[in-house]
Amino acid sequence: MRKIRGLVLGTVFCTAILFAGCGGTKVSHKTPEAVVKSLISAYQNQDGEAVKKCFGLDLDKKTDDAVQKEMNYNMKYFEAHEADKVKFEKADTLGTADKKKLVYVWYNYEVEIKKEIQEVPALSFYYVKEKDKKYYAVPAKDVTDEMSQASRENYQEFVKTEDYKKYEKEYEAFIRKNPKYENSLQNKFKELSR
Repeated sequence: MRKIRGLVLGTVFCTAILFAGCGGTKVSHKTPEAVVKSLISAYQNQDGEAVKKCFGLDLDKKTDDAVQKEMNYNMKYFEAHEADKVKFEKADTLGTADKKKLVYVWYNYEVEIKKEIQEVPALSFYYVKEKDKKYYAVPAKDVTDEMSQASRENYQEFVKTEDYKKYEKEYEAFIRKNPKYENSLQNKFKELSR
């Protein structure tokens, strides 16, 4: 009886572990900031299906060429960093245009350089739309002139904030410590894009 119970519990435990690893990137549509973080995580995890979910795309339909190109570019850019993971620092809404919210997220790529884990600060900006009480990132092809103009104005205000100044200081400190990182990243990206 103990052997059978042990076998059953062992099987249940192994099955739970297998299914836990098969879920892909978790996508949250609860807030504008959550969906942008989900998008960044999906790119980091090279999870194209999760990226499409963040954009609110139908998984059963062919993806628009412009959106697919944007996805491919970002997947390769994240891959070029060779980061073990990304760690989120901050996310917030900067403004609204054309009924869409402009969200920034500050995150750090955790990379190994000279046998030491270091954090590479990064910022991403996305417009987010609301549909049926869920939030979705807006692909670049759907950003209107009005949204572009508003994002420039919001960015000009954002660079005056303490958050941006702190980000800039941390990025500059990383580059001083790793002066060849940007060139190396650019070369890796070009190689992956061939």
